[in-house]
Amino acid sequence: MPILKRIGEKTYELDLRGYVCPYTQMYTPQALPKLPKGSVPKVLIDNQPSIENTKSAAQKGGTLSISLNSRSGVWYI
Repeated sequence: MPILKRIGEKTYELDLRGYVCPYTQMYTPQALPKLPKGSVPKVLIDNQPSIENTKSAAQKGGTLSISLNSRSGVWYI
């Protein structure tokens, strides 16, 4: 199971590189409730077809604002 890692004062990273659906959309909402209120989660994905499902799962998990960035074949949600 992927690890939720603190990478800044209020920023946490969930590295899902190497995972595909349904795992990316399953792990995302499981991890979000573990974050302190006001945190900024970053989800890393390297499987493009998983992006939309994982964004939807993040919204269902309580994320209010979602942005999508890509760098070297890795998407940051």
